Amino acid sequence: MTGYLKEAVKETRSKEKGQKFKLASLKLLIPYIKAQWKKFAAGSILMLVVSLLALPTPYIMKYIVDDIILAKNIKLLHLAIVLLVIIQLVKLLTSFFTSYFFNLFNQEVLVRIKKDLFHRILRLPLSFFNRTQTGYLLSRIREVEGLRFFFSTSLVRFLIGILEFVFSLAILFYLHWQLTLVSIMIIPLFYFATKFYAGGMRRVSREVMEKGAILSRQIQDSLSGVDVVKIFSAEERETNKIHLHLEDLKRSDIKQNIISTFSSEIMSLIGAIGGFVVLWFGGFSIIKGTFTIGGYIAFTGYLAKLYGPTQSVAMMGLAFQPSVTALNRVSEFFDITQEEDGRTKKITPPETIDRIEFKNVIFSYGNKSAIKNIDFVINRRDKVLITGPNGSGKSTIIKLIIGLYEVKNGEILINTHYINDLSLSSLRERISVVSQNIFLFNDTIKNNIVYSKPEAKEDEIDKAVELSGSFDFIKKLDLAMDTMVGESGRTISGGEKQKISIARAILKDSDVIIFDEATSHQDAHSIERIEDLIEHEFKDKICIIISHRPIKTLSLNKIIKLKDGQIEKIINRK
Repeated sequence: MTGYLKEAVKETRSKEKGQKFKLASLKLLIPYIKAQWKKFAAGSILMLVVSLLALPTPYIMKYIVDDIILAKNIKLLHLAIVLLVIIQLVKLLTSFFTSYFFNLFNQEVLVRIKKDLFHRILRLPLSFFNRTQTGYLLSRIREVEGLRFFFSTSLVRFLIGILEFVFSLAILFYLHWQLTLVSIMIIPLFYFATKFYAGGMRRVSREVMEKGAILSRQIQDSLSGVDVVKIFSAEERETNKIHLHLEDLKRSDIKQNIISTFSSEIMSLIGAIGGFVVLWFGGFSIIKGTFTIGGYIAFTGYLAKLYGPTQSVAMMGLAFQPSVTALNRVSEFFDITQEEDGRTKKITPPETIDRIEFKNVIFSYGNKSAIKNIDFVINRRDKVLITGPNGSGKSTIIKLIIGLYEVKNGEILINTHYINDLSLSSLRERISVVSQNIFLFNDTIKNNIVYSKPEAKEDEIDKAVELSGSFDFIKKLDLAMDTMVGESGRTISGGEKQKISIARAILKDSDVIIFDEATSHQDAHSIERIEDLIEHEFKDKICIIISHRPIKTLSLNKIIKLKDGQIEKIINRK
């Protein structure tokens, strides 16, 4: 326990600056607030009404004690109590609708931010996903929940609290100006306490979020590789990895809780000391006969409205720190350049892709050279085999054609347009890829097939299933096309997954069909079917086949042999 306390104290005393609030980050929230301004306005107005209803209550209490109870006026006592009950009932109803409107406002804004953030992440370049794991990203997306503070009643309550502060201060001076001056002397203590703990809270909040994201990344990594874990009997090792991250996160969570709890108690102590000082001076004045009991009751009621907003602002300053951290971390994703952002022209490709040309293309993954001095031309109806050993650059060429990476050296032309000037979404609509590593969503077979063309009609789907060879295994399933494939398609074989992928490509009816080691999991009959598709069904399209094994397709008219990232030989056939 002492270890946690020492670490918490160390954080509060640290001279290291935490991440400060950036106005640029706040601009991110403005459009979302504008879109829901009516709910925000309704909640704010109702909150103001609640505050105004609460203002007269302490003075009414003074009147009841001094002018009704001490005067023994039972009739007025009944009326005064009825008035207080009515005020409380109206406050209850108004408070309910205040919470209702702010809850709607909060949820609508957060859902919209999450949606836009997810959409933006999906549109980030592939290089971003190559260096960022899925589990880490999921945790970062969940950090949007930390923005709730900005859309809660706290900020509005702060503004209304200022009004309450001013009104209460005026009434307090009217009731007992000397006692009011004494009460005001306590207020600066709230500011110093907030300033003392804010930096530590900000630093620890960021630490908790980052360690939570790292833990999520490790869990996702262990679960994704569960097959390997079981094969090597590594369950204990993976559990120990998670345990280390859990312990690390636990320490940070405890530090955050210690700072939050201790600072909260300090605020309460300051408020209590203020109350004790008022009790001492007020009691002294009552004994001397210069202050009434009713006046003292009213004074303490309004003092709560003086210290209340002050204490709330101080506590809000601490509660604000995790939200500042969350906002800055969420803003980081909105600041990352998206795939389309660097494209000034974003030309839509022609209706049909008739030509793909590489001109002295050089590409590297960081410092690692992938391909260099690549020159070739592929025309409509060409059936091209790109072959070569592992690491020769085959997959890199395909990724460049799809626009997954931007060409910096050399040129890739689609028809007559430089690929970096084209709209990526429009380009990819014209290209289909049947890959060796097929990813299927945890959905039905049908939904995985129509993913390439959601608006496809039943006859189009049936044709794609038949041509791909998928029909033979689908008809044997109890639920046929409605069969769930499981996570990443685990419930079906590799060959069946590739047939679904081929059906997806057929259904899309693209100008360019790329088979990336698509025959690796297929038997001889299935390979013949693919070759037949290339020769007949795709005869008017550009077909690019990547394979290590010989291809018997008669319609192959070009073979590009790669070695060490360069073209070793191009064989043209008639």
